[in-house]
This record gives sequence, C-alpha cells and structure tokens, in this order.
Amino acid sequence: MRRLLVATHGRFAEGIGETLGLILGASQPLEILNAYTTPDFDMAKAAKDYVSSLGEEDELIVAADVFGGSVANAFTEYTADGRVHVVTGLNLPLLIVLVSMLGSEFSSEEMIQNAIEEAKEGIVYVNKVIEETMQEEEEDDF
Repeated sequence: MRRLLVATHGRFAEGIGETLGLILGASQPLEILNAYTTPDFDMAKAAKDYVSSLGEEDELIVAADVFGGSVANAFTEYTADGRVHVVTGLNLPLLIVLVSMLGSEFSSEEMIQNAIEEAKEGIVYVNKVIEETMQEEEEDDF
C-alpha cells in the first residue's frame, strides 16, 4: 500500500492538507507531520517512526517543503531500500496530483514524475499571461 505523508516545517503541512480537503473533500488519504511545532520535537525520531511503521509491501511518499531542509533530509536517509520516496517543493497542484494518483497502477516513481510536471505547469506569472494575451488580441485585430 502507498502512503502519502505531507511533512513540513511549522504548520504548512496542516494548512495545505486543510486546503486540499476544501478542494477535494474532507476525507483525503494523507498523513500530516508538522515539524518543530513543539520545543521537544525530534525530526530524526519522527522520520524513523514513520518508516518503521511501514509494512514490507508498503511505500511512503513524503511531500516535503524544502530541498536540503531538515525535514526532507531526515526522510532521505531511508530512501536506499526503495520504499521511501521524497519529493520537495510542496505546492497544492503537486499534492492534488499525488492524492489523485495514489491508488493508480503507475509506479511511485512514474506517479511522482507526473505530479512534478503538472505542478510546474501550475506555476504561472499571471500578469505576463494577461499581457501576452492582450498583445495577441491586438495583433489579431489588425
């Protein structure tokens, strides 16, 4: 079984999980890890606990906020056996695709690559799009 963990510094994981619920419905198959929200938080222990809870056939996809950050790094230590996959640069489009493909027949690697490509397409400088559209419309009028 594939599990999806949203793990971030602070309460970003909780917030993006809540937003996902508003868009796709309250009950979504993801787990949330808000790192460093208490003084005694131990990131290494939290990562170890999540990985230790995996069954032999389970895979864990960790959607983390920052490449090279302590949250992603803690899970990266467990990627060698192929059951833990770490994706950084968490955003809502990425999360929507990951959740929607979680039960698919695609391999986890294919699923993650697809989600990354779709998430990139969701990053748009809207002002520039409007400007280009207006220029095209003006050119069409001549």
